[in-house]
Amino acid sequence: MSSFISHNRGLSYILALFICLLLDIVTSGILAFIGISHLANVNQVIHLDDLLNLAMAISLCASLLCYLFASQHAFRHALLASAIISTTSIVLNVAGLLRTIIEQQLNPELLLGAAVIVYISTVLVFTVWYWIMDNHGEEKMAGGNVVPPVLVFPQNTMAFPGYEGWTPGFIDYLFLSFHTSTTVGPTETLVLSRTGKVVMMCQVSISLIVLIALATRAIGLLR
Repeated sequence: MSSFISHNRGLSYILALFICLLLDIVTSGILAFIGISHLANVNQVIHLDDLLNLAMAISLCASLLCYLFASQHAFRHALLASAIISTTSIVLNVAGLLRTIIEQQLNPELLLGAAVIVYISTVLVFTVWYWIMDNHGEEKMAGGNVVPPVLVFPQNTMAFPGYEGWTPGFIDYLFLSFHTSTTVGPTETLVLSRTGKVVMMCQVSISLIVLIALATRAIGLLR
């Protein structure tokens, strides 16, 4: 039953990555519009991002097919491939935006808009990462294996009235991701596994760059 419920919730994570794909296309357009395409290395980044967008679209289609017709295990692996591609696109977009600052090809309004888009994409894609890691442990435990938990939510550690048998859903992982990006650190949810800690460090690093290097610079130029 737990696997069935988790599988039915999987559509939310496909939608989250689809939104990331749309936002990445917008960010690529902003990078081109800022006027840096004459720089050979940045131009290569933009073309690579286009290839990643195509790979992302194919991967999301595969994820949807697995969601509809395959097992939870296959769906999780297809979604993992999509999350890896989406994370790579975010890193490339951040690199492209940093390049606009270094080369002083700056349009503060567009830079601020792109920083906001990358920030939203980061929150969404790491929402998927946290679900993938946590669901992997639930999948193994459903098979009778003893698996150390990746994430421990407060509802897992204390007996709150009305939360008996509680399992995290999309909003719980979204809140964890949003809070991590906003406060640049962990929330009340415990991250126990080494993989989870590495993923959270990656999210915090991207958020720091977006908030400090990009958004702050753009706001400074607007003044």
